[in-house]
Formats: sequence, structure tokens, C-alpha cells
Amino acid sequence: MTNVDLPIDRSIDPTADQVRALRDHGSDGPVVMLNLLKFRDSATYADDAGMAPCSGAEAYDRYQHAFTVTVGAISQAEVLYDGPVEQVFIGMAGTPETDWDKVLIVRYPTRRHFLAMMADGAYRQALVHRYAGLARTVLLQCGG
Repeated sequence: MTNVDLPIDRSIDPTADQVRALRDHGSDGPVVMLNLLKFRDSATYADDAGMAPCSGAEAYDRYQHAFTVTVGAISQAEVLYDGPVEQVFIGMAGTPETDWDKVLIVRYPTRRHFLAMMADGAYRQALVHRYAGLARTVLLQCGG
């Protein structure tokens, strides 16, 4: 699915305050990011993006390649877990709070590595795939 006037959903981006909090607070050691991901059925690229139609999950895979491989030397991202959500064990199944497609757990050596990745030009170009693929997300910062 494409749409030339497709707005970017910034609700899946960190706010400036959240980035400052990550930058300014916490230990200097490793950081682990727990990603809860809900994909669109079909990726929603702008018409001028030049992308072949694909699922939201496939679009997100393109984005994931960017932060693990394309800018891997900068991020030093280590994927600890990458897999589907199979069932809700505790919680109310079928609610937005429990309705996720995939869990991705990624470890970075330091907060600085994560922030350097976010500032990298190649990473920022790959965000088009994240926007196209995700319906919604939660990203939880954990100790490493």
C-alpha cells in the first residue's frame, strides 16, 4: 500500500525529552532495549519511495538490517532475542496492551552507542522502513 500524502506517525519516535533523559541519566554501561512490535498488514511507503510492496514485518526487517548491519560498527547492536509473540500468558488477550507481533531485545555497549546510531545518516535514512512497517511500538530501556 502506498500513498503520496502519507503522514509519518511520530508517536513511534522518542520525544526530545526522552532522548535527553537517555543521554543524561543512567549508568555508563550496557543498555538493553526491549522492543514490542505491532506490524501493519501491508507496509505503507510513500509513492515516491520506490519500494516494492511488502508486509509491515518485511519493511521492519529492512530497518532492522540498518541498525544491526549497515551501521553496526557504530551501534555495535547485539540482538539477544528476535521472535514472534506466541500467546498472552498473563494479561487480557486481544487488548492493545497485549497484542504484539514480535519481541526484539537488543543490547548496546553503552547509551552513547545507541545515541550515535540514532544520529547516523544511514540509520536516519532507514527510518522510512520503520515508519512503513510499524502500526505501533513500545521501546523499554533496561539495564544491560
